[in-house]
Amino acid sequence: MMDTAQGNTLNILIVDDDKIDREAVRRYLRKPGKDIQFFEADNGAIAEQHLKERTFDCIFLDYNMPDIDGISFLRKFYNVDTGLAPAPTVMLTGKGSESVMIDALRWGVQDYLVKSDISSDALNIAMTKAKEMFELKKSQHQAMEIIRQSQKMEAVGQLTSGIAHDFNNLLTIILGNARMQKRMIAGDDAEGFSRDEMEKKIAAIEIAARKGTDLVRRLMIFTRQRPPEAQILNINENVGNIHELLERTLGDSILMRTELSDDLWPVRIDAGQFENALINLAVNARDSMPDGGHLTIETKNVVVDEDYIFRNPDMQLGPYVMAAISDTGHGMPSDIVKRIFDPFFTTKKVGEGTGLGLSMVYGMLKQANSHIHVYSEEDHGTVFRIYIPRCGEAEISNESEDILPGGEETILIVDDNERVRTVGAGMLERLGYKVLQADGGRTALEILKHTHADISLLFTDVIMANDIGGMDLAEKAREYYPHIRVLFTTGYTENTIPHYDFTVGQEMIGKPYSKKNLAKKVREILDRKE
Repeated sequence: MMDTAQGNTLNILIVDDDKIDREAVRRYLRKPGKDIQFFEADNGAIAEQHLKERTFDCIFLDYNMPDIDGISFLRKFYNVDTGLAPAPTVMLTGKGSESVMIDALRWGVQDYLVKSDISSDALNIAMTKAKEMFELKKSQHQAMEIIRQSQKMEAVGQLTSGIAHDFNNLLTIILGNARMQKRMIAGDDAEGFSRDEMEKKIAAIEIAARKGTDLVRRLMIFTRQRPPEAQILNINENVGNIHELLERTLGDSILMRTELSDDLWPVRIDAGQFENALINLAVNARDSMPDGGHLTIETKNVVVDEDYIFRNPDMQLGPYVMAAISDTGHGMPSDIVKRIFDPFFTTKKVGEGTGLGLSMVYGMLKQANSHIHVYSEEDHGTVFRIYIPRCGEAEISNESEDILPGGEETILIVDDNERVRTVGAGMLERLGYKVLQADGGRTALEILKHTHADISLLFTDVIMANDIGGMDLAEKAREYYPHIRVLFTTGYTENTIPHYDFTVGQEMIGKPYSKKNLAKKVREILDRKE
């Protein structure tokens, strides 16, 4: 059991590998009439043990330590759900750095001091500020929890009609068969039923009751308030568990399908949290398709490499299981996509939503060390991708660039997203290719018309806002280069590219693509005999 400070005594933890600096903090913080109990650690392991044994009123944390830096130490204890470090925290560093300060604040630190500026006043002011800001954020989190519970109940309300329909069906089976059994026991119809028929009716009651129990369990999972209980799962089974509930929720105007990969890797995550995330995303997708449409849930194994990390720095290298939820709704412009996970942000009318559904999903997944990314185009739908780390310490083979297939051909890459285009061009250049870039279909056509380069491959996005689409661009490109090869790319999943039917011979690679997959796909297309 953890110890806590008694009465007016303050528990202060000083984490610094320099004994002189620790003594300076103690000396400056001591004041007549102030009862302070100091705890010290000269490395991360000892500090971690202190945190397991008691709570602290304030932590003074050195940025540079021999076994672990202060930011990495904070990340081990950072509560993603509350956005707080384990206690009010002041970061100490030998020299000022804006990047360190930003990183420290991001991981729950309330204040930041350069050691050369330390004084009695500076330390006491920093500690007071840290405690006040910590308590303020803690109070804000508690208020948010109340609102989140309200949002959960709002979502439950949206599911009510489907649940009522299912229960009425189950009760009809149970009550109907129970009445027949009652009549048979009374002898009214005993001669009309065989023993097998009686057993079948009893079995029907049992099956219906079990389904009713399962339905209640799903509802309780959705509304429960308890710490997450991570367990090893094959998430295909969880998708199957809520398949019927999702179909009820979506209604008859939306067609749902699943594309679940075989041999999916195991993951460790709370089953209820994952299923809640799918339900929230499905409800959100339904609202974006008021006139009906398609919703697709896909699962597959993926390995995140350095290039994907460059674009998504919140993730780490390694193997993940991805679950994608795609819709054919109205989509979103980029300014909305940037804010989609912000608490209270909503595009719905007043009274139709709290703006907490997606922020809840984001928080739940972060709490499980998982990630969610969104890709959307106006009038073309939206894809949410959930990435859950593969269970276990799997070895990842980081293939060096020299063993990846490359070449010297000229490739024209076309994408209206500058960052994605630049990353893709960089991958191709490191593979040895000569690369030309275009920010859209019209620019690409000008390059094709006027360049004297022998362009071997057109690598183009399928959908480009307010411009020629990738499919039309490919047709026009062949007017200038009849034998040009084409590779399409899109942020949508392979099974949900809106309004496009890919025929045999048309190649596509989904975003985000790894350098390894891009290298193999490009070489495969260029080496193919016509």
